[in-house]
Amino acid sequence: MTTRKVEDYLEAIGDLLEERGYVKAKDIADRLAISRPSVSEMLRKLDESGYITYEKYGGIAFRPEGRRLAEEIKRRHTLLVEFLKIMGVSEENAQKDACKFEHDISPETIGCLIRFVEFINLLPEGSKGKEYFKYSFKEGDSGPAPADMKKENKEL
Repeated sequence: MTTRKVEDYLEAIGDLLEERGYVKAKDIADRLAISRPSVSEMLRKLDESGYITYEKYGGIAFRPEGRRLAEEIKRRHTLLVEFLKIMGVSEENAQKDACKFEHDISPETIGCLIRFVEFINLLPEGSKGKEYFKYSFKEGDSGPAPADMKKENKEL
């Protein structure tokens, strides 16, 4: 089991590698707003734990387990952002909130969210079910209950 701190570092390393193709300790310090000595110490621990390869003043590369974990963290983050956006949360808040949720969510919950997001994404744009769902989660409005919509002679 990894800690939130370890996951934050692995996620930052993965994001930086994806953006730039390389990562230096300074880049991580800037990304996470942490002092360089703290970053160097954590990188040493991640190297000892087998997640990365790190040489002081050199580059950083994933080892297989570190890459696997970084990809899993990224997948959880992306899924949570997509879920929150489906619920009507703005992109900016979805990104912030996903960062808070992603480390503490259970595998069971992730599995349910994956199925939910996939289901919603399978609905054709403009379908009554998808439109009702979007209508129900408009910002600042919890929307009508299904019974209220039926009273208005609207189909789900």
